[in-house]
Amino acid sequence: MSIRPTSRSAYFPLAIVLLIGLLGLTACGTTSRSDAQCLTFEDKLQATDLTVLVSGMATELNTSLPKFDPNGPDEYGVLLVADFVNVNTLKTEPNVLVMSEMMRSYLARIPGKKVVQVEFGKDIRISDTGIVSLTRKIGQAGNTKVGASQVIVGTYLNLPNKLVINVKAIDPSNQIISAAIVRELNYSCSGGKLRLDK
Repeated sequence: MSIRPTSRSAYFPLAIVLLIGLLGLTACGTTSRSDAQCLTFEDKLQATDLTVLVSGMATELNTSLPKFDPNGPDEYGVLLVADFVNVNTLKTEPNVLVMSEMMRSYLARIPGKKVVQVEFGKDIRISDTGIVSLTRKIGQAGNTKVGASQVIVGTYLNLPNKLVINVKAIDPSNQIISAAIVRELNYSCSGGKLRLDK
């Protein structure tokens, strides 16, 4: 049996195949995202100009609210403003707190308005059928202690390509909705980058 020396050129095709295989594996390990991965709730918030969205909703809500008599007992038009909640879980999520804070800030800037922060679940509830109600504690505060004229409740629904935001003003004395605003934001994802459709 004879052993033939192998030339280096015989290993060359094998080396190329191994190199291509390694490059293919490292490409799979990069951080590029698929189109489905860029539709997270956080991505949607980042793709949205929240200042324009929330200030516009606050302004529209204010124009729809009942006008207050500056000489009447409700001089300032006290608004109880709750944190926005996910309509499916009825819980406030950390990423949406910024919208709640912005809504309170924009409403507080309106002349003749005072804003009081209230907690969802503790002060305000939504039934399984979607009916918003004040707890007894906040109902009493709305009528006497705080003198609130309206309760502002915000909900949102996070869908795969869409975000629906609903804000209502409710009269605490009779549960009548005084004003309601809805924004439906549509998103698309291309090349791992999310954008808000106009």
